[in-house]
Amino acid sequence: MDREVLKIAFRNLHRRKVRTLFTMLGIIIAIASITALVSIAEGFQISIAQTLQSTSNVIIVLPGMGASIWTIGTSTLDQDVVGRIAHINHVEAVNPVLLKFTEMEYRGWRIPVTVMGVVPRDAQKFYALTGPPMQRGQFMPQGSLSKAVLGYSIANGKIHNARGGYLNWEILPGQTIEVFDANGNPWEFKVSGNFQESGQSFIGGFIDTSVFVPLGTLQKMYNEPGKVSFIEIWVDDVNFVNYVKERVSKLLPTATVITERQGIKTVFQIEEMLNNLLIGIGSIALLVGALGVVNTLLTSVMERTREIGTYRALGAKKRFILEMILLEGLMLTIIGGIIGFVSGIFMADVVVELLRQRTSGLPNPVVDLRVVAVAFGVTLLIGILASVYPAKKAAELRPAEAIRHVE
Repeated sequence: MDREVLKIAFRNLHRRKVRTLFTMLGIIIAIASITALVSIAEGFQISIAQTLQSTSNVIIVLPGMGASIWTIGTSTLDQDVVGRIAHINHVEAVNPVLLKFTEMEYRGWRIPVTVMGVVPRDAQKFYALTGPPMQRGQFMPQGSLSKAVLGYSIANGKIHNARGGYLNWEILPGQTIEVFDANGNPWEFKVSGNFQESGQSFIGGFIDTSVFVPLGTLQKMYNEPGKVSFIEIWVDDVNFVNYVKERVSKLLPTATVITERQGIKTVFQIEEMLNNLLIGIGSIALLVGALGVVNTLLTSVMERTREIGTYRALGAKKRFILEMILLEGLMLTIIGGIIGFVSGIFMADVVVELLRQRTSGLPNPVVDLRVVAVAFGVTLLIGILASVYPAKKAAELRPAEAIRHVE
């Protein structure tokens, strides 16, 4: 390809700066949207995959047939089954939990919280295997009745107040909080420590925004002696997860027994469906951008009929005209694609940071090199397809008729 053709194509675009800019905007917006959406989705997929890998040993027992993790606050299991589960081969830790949705008060601020009643010794062993570790202080000692452990968001004030901002408090070990029972009466607890941030994983979302208190105390607060909302089980070898699941199902035929892998996969499937929907919307934007390029090049050919005729009269071959118009289209889409890709990376970071102001623990966007290749490949293809017809139309202009054309 002649360098002179490249110079002429660049000069033609430079002469029509405003039109060139507005034509590229369609491509820029489309590529930026797709890049941002895919990068954010990739970050979530990697985070979910890591969570899946780290919690594949976990089994959860829920009360009732067909129950789900989202309905654990509505019914209960008998606590006495915990001992029998603990004696199943390959069960390393069992964590019975009574879960209640209530309110907590600290220094005049009253906020809704999830309260988890746990057996201190069992819970400490279970969270030592699954995480998260403690950020400050220590786990509540066995036998305590009025000690509490806080999730990261609760302890560090990453909770929204009535005005939409963060509470920005810091609850340290040794300070006291009040948790309200079924009748709205406050129970005082002394904080022994708090967890590190666990993120938005299957169970992690609960941990960050929960208050942990002794199981016996929470059972008294809600008049549910010997009852738990669900039971978490840690299997010592991932290869025996299905074996333990079958044994627990036989032991509790009226309960729902699931692996955390199942729960995460469900979330992953929903996230992937949303991802495909967003890519579809981005693809429509990309098509609109391509049509903008076609329209601009066609209009350009019509407006420059006399100029193209002059080139032809001076001896320029059809190939020269074809290459010039094709180059203009390619330059429009490639430059727009590069700007759009860079803008998309920046946009993804900005969107995640804005979302983190309301939801902590969101994973960072991840730019996959495959996305880069596909983005540039699609951009190049659009440039070629959008330029072929206008270029062919320009090349087929008859010199004599073109020169006589009055602009």
